[in-house]
This record gives sequence, structure tokens and C-alpha cells, in this order.
Amino acid sequence: MKLHHSTGAIAFLLATPLVTGLTVGIAPSSAAIIAGSAAAVTLDNFSHRPTEIGTFTNTYTQTIANTGSVISQANADAVFISNCHELLAANLSQSGVIGSGNNYSGLAQSQAAVIGDFSIKAKETFSFTVQTMLHLLTSVSNPQSERASATGSISFALIDTVSNILLDSFQFGIGLHSFKAPELSLSYNLAGNFNPTQINFAFLAQGNTTSLSLYTSGVYSRTFDSTTNLKLVEVKNNIAGAQAQPVPQAEPVPEPTTILGTAMFFGFLTKRRKLKNQLSEVKSKV
Repeated sequence: MKLHHSTGAIAFLLATPLVTGLTVGIAPSSAAIIAGSAAAVTLDNFSHRPTEIGTFTNTYTQTIANTGSVISQANADAVFISNCHELLAANLSQSGVIGSGNNYSGLAQSQAAVIGDFSIKAKETFSFTVQTMLHLLTSVSNPQSERASATGSISFALIDTVSNILLDSFQFGIGLHSFKAPELSLSYNLAGNFNPTQINFAFLAQGNTTSLSLYTSGVYSRTFDSTTNLKLVEVKNNIAGAQAQPVPQAEPVPEPTTILGTAMFFGFLTKRRKLKNQLSEVKSKV
């Protein structure tokens, strides 16, 4: 991604879901589990230009395959553009696990953040607009022996860097858990001067496949009585997990019916260049 792209183009690239080219073939007699979690955020229309900016990304994957195969993938990207022509912060994180067989587990975690320091004079109003998208997917072939889970969260915080006081915050999270029966979780916390202007929630369940999407947009605006040094921190976390365990059988049973599985893998953009600060550099700024 090149920094001379327009802000609209960058926001579109970071917020548009794409199916990756990774396709895993599942043997006719095996089961498939899919778990995916992805999120994207764009911040723009800032009233003030930041005095300092930073980004942070982190990923982690784990796989254990005793009988079967499992793939875990995690990606995270973040960018904060602040020059004479453009002012935009955006980040993307995605986690996905897909497996086949009857005894394995997989875990994928991703995190992305953007950080900006701002100097606000007395009686000035600091503001910016926000767009967020969070998408989850779980799919199992045998709910009695397979588990798929996907969770995602997005949080915002405005901190007075002189007093180290949290001034405003906004966070929400969603989760999907497929084991015997699908379960849905939703958490939401709004404190301060965030004003959501649009919230779209979509839930779809078809057979043992479940997807959940949450889109929000809004505005942050606050007028300060005195000169204030602000730190804006936006963080997203995405976790996907899949597990299959053999089902104990007390007596011989007939040969199971052949199951034809078509593997789907959930993903956003991959092979994206990580920008700005590494983990240690960002931790020192928060």
C-alpha cells in the first residue's frame, strides 16, 4: 500500500473484506471446522493535526494436530498518515483457523492499534469521525465433537497525558461459539463524548454455520476549558479457535455416511506491509 493513495482508497482497502486464495480440500470422510474473526477501523476528519503518531500490530498462532490437520493464520496492519495533504488513521486485524480430522486444535490471535498525541488549546473543540466493522464466522460439521469460536473487540480511549486521567472511552465486543448449539455474546460500553450515528447488526445462521457482523459509525467531539495534551488510543483484538475431539463409542457402529466438506477460509487482505512503530516502540508511547 502506497502512502500517496487517497484517504478514501486507503479506507476502502482496509475496510473491504476479501476472500483469500487459500483453499483447503477436505477428504470425503472427514469433518471440517472453520473459525474466523476480523475487524477494521478508520478515523478521519480530525479537527487537529497530531504532534506525534504511532502504530502497533501483534499476531500469534498455535496448532496441535494428533489426528487430522489444522491451519491457523493471523494478520494485522495499521497506518497513521499525517502530512500536509492527508490525515487518516486506519487499521485491520484478522484471525482464522480451519481444520479437518477428529483430534486437533488451532488458535489464531491478532491485534492492531493506532496512537496519536494532540495538543488542544483552551476553548477549542477536538473532534474526529469513526467507522468500525467487526465480522465473525464459525462453522462445524459435527456439533457434538467439534468446537469453533470467534471473538472480536474494538476500543477507544482519550487520555490526559499530564494527569494520566482517562477522559473518554468507547468499547464493544462480540462473540460466536459453536458447540452443540450456537451461542452469541455482545458487550458494549460508552462513556464520554462519543456519539454513534449508525449501528448495523447482522446475524445469519444456516445449518451449523453462523456469521455475525457489526458496523458502526460516529463522531467524537469535546470542548476543553483549558489547554490539554491528549493521547488517542484505538485498539482491536480478534481471536479464532477450533477444536475437534474423538467421540467415544461404547460399541461398534455402522460405517458413517460420507460427508463432502467444502472448506471456506475467512480472511481480509494479506501480505500487507506493517507501518510505523514496532511493539516495543509503541508500548513506550502509551
